[in-house]
Amino acid sequence: MHTRILTPAAAALVVLMGSVMGPSAALADASPLFKQLAGSWRGDGELALEDGTRERLSCVGYYVLKSEGDGLSIVSRCSSANGKFELRSLVAETASGISGTWEERTFHATGQVSGKATGTTMNLSFSGTIEGTISISLTGKTHSVSVTAAGAGIKGVSISLTRS
Repeated sequence: MHTRILTPAAAALVVLMGSVMGPSAALADASPLFKQLAGSWRGDGELALEDGTRERLSCVGYYVLKSEGDGLSIVSRCSSANGKFELRSLVAETASGISGTWEERTFHATGQVSGKATGTTMNLSFSGTIEGTISISLTGKTHSVSVTAAGAGIKGVSISLTRS
């Protein structure tokens, strides 16, 4: 049996992807998309590596509205057959878009997140230990997360999550 050990950058990507999920206390003037994401989420997905290998993922996300609803605190935990990862992130939405920071706790990786939300879709770019894009699409009680990354041996991540 062959066991693959994910690099710190791969672990950071897996957790960053999971970090853009959802909070618990809804505020009246909260960002509409942040408010819809608020709560607990659970789902499965796949990590695709540049060498063609694919790994199954299981993730949970906890989202809490902050800053009178314009901010979102996110804790995401993902696991695969090769390890567990935890990401914490704090993002804010202003008239000019979404921005914030992320931190992967296992490998101490950090970086920045920025982008825009339109309706039930969020398109973000991330930088730091790794760079790439995240697309989040919310439909009812389900949302999908798609991540692409450059380098670090990672091709992308896709996950489907439902409220737990």
